[in-house]
Amino acid sequence: MPMNQETFWQRLMEVGPFSGEDEARRAFEATLRVLRRGLNEDEADWLAVALGPELAAPLQRGSYVGALPKDEMYRWMKRYTKVRKGIAVEYAQVVCHVLAELLPDADLERLKRHLPDLAFLFERPTPGQPWSPPRSRRRDDRTLAGGQPGSSHALSDAGAPLSDRYGPSSERSRGAFSDAGHGSVRL
Repeated sequence: MPMNQETFWQRLMEVGPFSGEDEARRAFEATLRVLRRGLNEDEADWLAVALGPELAAPLQRGSYVGALPKDEMYRWMKRYTKVRKGIAVEYAQVVCHVLAELLPDADLERLKRHLPDLAFLFERPTPGQPWSPPRSRRRDDRTLAGGQPGSSHALSDAGAPLSDRYGPSSERSRGAFSDAGHGSVRL
């Protein structure tokens, strides 16, 4: 029986870092296009049947290339989504997790068997231990004052300007150089 499309999109929006449905759809379509690179015709057809015609459309656009290692998957995700690699990785992890949650056991095991290097992406959480989505690399505050991703402090927390710490710099530098010529130094 095909996957319920409404249930799939609802769950993807619940666990994903997506700002809207368009972003979630782009992430899903990119993930399926990348997975298609590692699935031969028979396996892609089988997954298309499991997903249903509405969700399976991205599988029709690709073709089998060969084994799909994790690094190659993430490289293609970055290319298809046109976002930073960290965000592309996050997209793939979230989409694969939702597929793992919603695919029937037999279909999930078959997918893991045909994509062995990516099987870790399709692990279901153990009962009683809910899945926590990967830590988002995005920040709500995208301004310079908000700090760099990975920094422990925002720029606004940097402290007093150097002039407050060491005195006015104009006093120190004005006495060292003359206004008369280039590089004339007063002693």
